[in-house]
Amino acid sequence: MVFYLDIILLLNFLMDYLILLLTARFQHLETKKLKLSLGALAGALYSLVFFIPHLSFFHVLLSKFLLSIVMIWLSFGYLHFFRFVRSLATFYFVSFVIGGGVLAFQNLFPMNHEIINGIYVSRSSSPLLIYFLVMISFLVVYFFSSKVQRSIRKKTDFQSQLLDFEIYIFDFKFNGKGLLDTGNQLYDPITRKPVLVLEAMEASFLPDKFNEIYREGQFILELFEEVTKDIEPKWLSRLQIVPFRTISNEMQFILTVRPDKVVIHSEDNRQIEKTKVLIGLNYSRLSNENSYQAIIHPELLSS
Repeated sequence: MVFYLDIILLLNFLMDYLILLLTARFQHLETKKLKLSLGALAGALYSLVFFIPHLSFFHVLLSKFLLSIVMIWLSFGYLHFFRFVRSLATFYFVSFVIGGGVLAFQNLFPMNHEIINGIYVSRSSSPLLIYFLVMISFLVVYFFSSKVQRSIRKKTDFQSQLLDFEIYIFDFKFNGKGLLDTGNQLYDPITRKPVLVLEAMEASFLPDKFNEIYREGQFILELFEEVTKDIEPKWLSRLQIVPFRTISNEMQFILTVRPDKVVIHSEDNRQIEKTKVLIGLNYSRLSNENSYQAIIHPELLSS
């Protein structure tokens, strides 16, 4: 039996790259081509262990699981545990869908092939034709999966809507309209409380000192300690700084306030009251048309 290692490496690299790319799209993750390439290269190099007898101990399930962790870490990095687990689970889901689709597609053709110890083996007399067919079937399944993913994303985006909300803190009550954004996944990393982002310029109940911690709408961590010296103790006990990453993967912070409660009026006339929530203060315009004053976290609509 003849093995074409260069073709095997190239084929595995391309497959792993496309699986990682589809994983990123399903998770709406921002990543770089170089990182995806490193993750795919790790997966491709692993295929060599099946041709080296002395490395047979790498055939066990644990080794394959550790490899998938390395591939996800190289491709997407490690921001926090829950996002990493979600990425890993999505990676396996995409792999199973793609792998099953490729096998189903190939079963449409009269080919003598089987899987032995996790290795795809073909007994065709034309290996290059087999590799070509495998890659074509992979691309067909990938294209179909991408279409399904985009369709789901469009439906999800369509669900964004404006809802009335009320914020209660001390003796103050603030009414406004908020945009329900299903893509808003901002949590406090310690308490896991969801963050409702408020256009703070519209909230007259907030102390004016809070605005001095921002420069051109961006929170300045170095100013926090200096400015908070002149803030009333009752407000200080409500403040919390929440870190987050921008689309460009840059670490930033947002000042949050712990309210007594937040009430959201859903479209089905329910009043959803939440106490485990933080109000993120944004000192820039959320809407150019001033059609809403907050971005509502989707978890706040759960009963």
